Amino acid sequence: MIDLSQINKNQKALIKTIHAQNTLKKRLLSLGLGIGKEVEVVETSLQKNTIKIIIGFSSIALRFDEAKLIEVEVA
Repeated sequence: MIDLSQINKNQKALIKTIHAQNTLKKRLLSLGLGIGKEVEVVETSLQKNTIKIIIGFSSIALRFDEAKLIEVEVA
């Protein structure tokens, strides 16, 4: 398994586990990031500190530190 920060641009993956603590985990779940959801990486910042993903009909930006807490399987 790999984490979300390791997914390349235009690549899709399924969320397997979220290793975040309570507050961050609740925030990620409220954004639609749940186990079994498909995400697609659409952009990464030049300095590799943020990542933009599409989940469902929404697009959100995450810090790389947050993306490292989301374990995924490449679809």
